[in-house]
Amino acid sequence: MTARVPPAPLTQKFLDTIKPGAKQVDYPDGFLRGLALRSSPGGALTWVLVKRLPEGVRRIVLGRYTGQAQQAAPVDRSHFPAGYQSLSLKQAREEAARVLAMIAEGRSPAKEKELAKHVRAVDSALGSFRDLLHDYVTFREAGSEKRAAAGERQIKEWNRIIALLDNQAGAILDMPARDVEPAHIVALLRPIFHHGTARPTSGRGSGGRRSVDGAQGAADKVQTFLRAAFAHGLSSEHSVARKTARRYGLVHNPAAPVPREAKSTPGTRALSAAELRQFWWSIDQVAKVGPVMAGLLRFTIASGGQRAHQLAREPWASYDTQNHVLSLVDRKGRGGMKRVHLVPMTSRMVGILKSVHLHSGQNKWPWSTSTRAPIDIASPASAVRYFLKSEHAFIDGVPIAPFTPRDLRRTCAQIMQAAGIPDIEADRLQSHGVAGVTGTHYRNNPELYLPEKKRALDKFDEVLGKILIGKSNT
Repeated sequence: MTARVPPAPLTQKFLDTIKPGAKQVDYPDGFLRGLALRSSPGGALTWVLVKRLPEGVRRIVLGRYTGQAQQAAPVDRSHFPAGYQSLSLKQAREEAARVLAMIAEGRSPAKEKELAKHVRAVDSALGSFRDLLHDYVTFREAGSEKRAAAGERQIKEWNRIIALLDNQAGAILDMPARDVEPAHIVALLRPIFHHGTARPTSGRGSGGRRSVDGAQGAADKVQTFLRAAFAHGLSSEHSVARKTARRYGLVHNPAAPVPREAKSTPGTRALSAAELRQFWWSIDQVAKVGPVMAGLLRFTIASGGQRAHQLAREPWASYDTQNHVLSLVDRKGRGGMKRVHLVPMTSRMVGILKSVHLHSGQNKWPWSTSTRAPIDIASPASAVRYFLKSEHAFIDGVPIAPFTPRDLRRTCAQIMQAAGIPDIEADRLQSHGVAGVTGTHYRNNPELYLPEKKRALDKFDEVLGKILIGKSNT
């Protein structure tokens, strides 16, 4: 009986000569037992591994052969098949050896193939970086039990940032969110930090011009947005309450290691008594500053430095001139949850409201020049700039140093400090209230703080009155 001659190892030269025939033919590889190249009549060349398994002899398809290796990226070697689009002779031997090792470990190629198919399906459904950003904006727009819905202006700004990043580096936003690394976040922020970005053509901060020498503050804001979006993706990945079924498979927050590097420039500007007096009596004489805006700025001061944007968004119904109480909605703080902030009103404040009523009484809001909406929150800052450019911004021929509406709030705080008003009462008046669990669950009745707020405001109004008639330079 003639001994069976083992097949010779396959060579590249031999593989190049294979032509399709009338029947299917397997060409075994003598180098690795069980490996063969199958030639089909239609011309397809396929690597197979013939192996006896508990369920019988099986021909395990490893992949195609096209003469050149075409590797998918990335290749997953934890399952079968590994993810190659085609296998060269060398890769076929490596893949066959790997599959044989899996079988020796008791793992079934059929089950591994099914698992790999499932993993690929899940991976193909993973959301992109762009999807994650839009999902976060949608989440913030709707709000939640723990976090108030973001305002229209904030939503618009976030969408502007997404459009900016898409235009700047759309390829990064196309990436699966799971694959984004800190280096990609840096690549998005670096051009903004060093070279700046074009400002919006309308609304707050508009001007349509490009920042000079970079925009460090803008880069920090974008970093904060990206970090929040990934944090949302990590925390909500398995939430059944989510409206979208899209998954991201995030394992870390790539924006977290990237530091915020803009230099902090906290404001310290406070107006002197002479500057405050000059501003109060002349703001309504400045070109481009109407009586409603002048009234709002005066009311901001008279109220002890309330935030102008909070005053502007409240309707007439919030200004109770009979009981001398103003009801504001404070959304400041983490989460932006609504909190009622009651402010007592002095006769000076009521007088300002009565004069403004002649101009905006027909509108829903006191601080409005139309029936459609209150004034834009950027308008007070513009009015102050108009004042500083006018002939009224001088004292004894010396120009008044620049300031902003926020500096008016700081000025009021310092007036209260100089008048001996306790810090806790001044903080209450300016809505620096009790924070945390204590303020939320126990000391949460705003009416209980009205007496101390009124005490602080009455003392402040007394000093303000002296400043405005030139009897105090405190």
